[in-house]
Amino acid sequence: MVAKEIDGKATIRAKLGGLCLSYILFLIIYNFCGWYASNLEHVGSFVFRFENNIPFLAWMIVPYMSSGLFFALIFFMCSGQKELLLLTKRINFVTIVSGLFFIILPLKFTFTKPEIDSPILRFFFQFLNTWDTNYNQAPSLHISYACIFWSVLRKELYGKWKTIAAVWLLLMGISTLTVYQHHLIDIIAALLLICITLLLFPERKDRNYYIGIIYLITSILFAVTALLIYQYISGYGLILLWLSITLLLVGVAYVTSNHRFLKREDGTINILKKVIYLPYTAIYKAFRLFFCKNEKHPVTEIYPRVFLGPILNRKQADKFNINDKTIVIDLSAELEENKAIRQKATYYSFPILDIGVAEKEYIDSILKTLSVLYTNMDSDQKIYIHCLMGYSRSVFITTIFIRDLLNIDTPEAIDMVRKNYPYAIFPQYLLDLTIKK
Repeated sequence: MVAKEIDGKATIRAKLGGLCLSYILFLIIYNFCGWYASNLEHVGSFVFRFENNIPFLAWMIVPYMSSGLFFALIFFMCSGQKELLLLTKRINFVTIVSGLFFIILPLKFTFTKPEIDSPILRFFFQFLNTWDTNYNQAPSLHISYACIFWSVLRKELYGKWKTIAAVWLLLMGISTLTVYQHHLIDIIAALLLICITLLLFPERKDRNYYIGIIYLITSILFAVTALLIYQYISGYGLILLWLSITLLLVGVAYVTSNHRFLKREDGTINILKKVIYLPYTAIYKAFRLFFCKNEKHPVTEIYPRVFLGPILNRKQADKFNINDKTIVIDLSAELEENKAIRQKATYYSFPILDIGVAEKEYIDSILKTLSVLYTNMDSDQKIYIHCLMGYSRSVFITTIFIRDLLNIDTPEAIDMVRKNYPYAIFPQYLLDLTIKK
C-alpha cells in the first residue's frame, strides 16, 4: 500500500512507493500493449485531413522527452498523503484504461519523420525509437499524464514557477503532434479519459467541480462533432468549435469556482468576452425569454422595501421605477446588467454560478452588504435582489437575508418568501451553504 493514512504530510517512503508502483505498472502495460499491436496482421489509423499540414519541429523532442522526468518528480511534489494517494490513483487508472484501449482498439501512427540535422536532437529521437513504437496511440498517455502533472503542480507551485510549469506542460502536449508521435484523435481521447478520471477521483466533492467536469466533457464532444463534420460533410462544421471553446472556458470557471469569469464588477462584459461567450449568453437569453413565468409582473415585494425578481429589461426597469433611490443586488453570472439600471441605480454585482454553489465566506459577504445597506436606507429607498430568472439564487439570498434580519428559523423564512413569491425555488444545495437555525 502506498500510504497508510490519507491525512498528514507525505513521507519520502510513501512517495517512492507511489512512484515505483506506478512506473512498474506503466512498464508492464505499455510494453505488453506495444508488443501485442506490433504482432497483429493489421492495425488501422485515423487521421484528420488537416493534420497533414502540421509541421515537424525537431526541437520539441525536448519537452516531449521531459515527460519521463516529470513522471519521476511529480510524486515528490505532493506535500500531503491525501494528494499523493489521489495522484497515484489517477495515474494508475489512466495507465490501465489506456492499456485496455491499446488492446481493444489499437491504432498506428502513420507519418514518416524527416531526417534530423542536429546531432543532439537526433540522439533524442534515436533514444525514443529504441523503446517506443508507432502503436499505443489513443488515448495519448503523454497528454493524460501532462494533465495529471498539472493537477499537482498548480497547487504546489506559485508565481513564475507555476507559469513556467504551465507553459512547459502545454509544450509537452503540443509536442505529441509536432514530433510525429500522435494524431489528434489520440489527444481528444486522452482529454475525455482525463475528464472521466477527474470525475471518478475528484480533488474535492462540491457541486461546482462536478458541473465543471460535465461542461468539459461536453466541450470535447462538441469538438469531436465539429471535426467529424469537417472531415466527412462540410467545413461549416468547424463553427461548432466556437461552442466547444465557450463550454471549455465555462467548465474551467465552474471547476475553479470563478463566479466573475464573465462579468466585471460594474455589471458589464468586455467586447472580447462578448464574442467568445456569445453561444453561452445566447442560450441564457433564450432561457430568460422562454422560461421566465413572471414576465408581466416580474418584481415582488417580499419584505418592506425589499424586492425580488429576475434581470429586468429596459421596459420592466422603467415600470418598476428604477432610480437613484434604488439599490440593485445583481446575482446573475451570465448576462450583462441593463444599462439603464447601471446608470440610474446604486448597483452591486455579486455573481453566483447558475445551478452552482458559492463559498460560505462569499455568501456571508453578500448578506453583510445587504444588512448594512438595509440598515442605513432612507425611507424612500428600496432594494431589488435579482438573478437571471428570479427562481433560485435571488430567492436563496433574499430568504437568508430575511431570516437573519428577523432572527427567525430558516423554514419560517422560506414560508414567508414562498407565500409572497410563487415562483420561488429552494434548492437544498444552496440552503446547505448557510444553515444557521
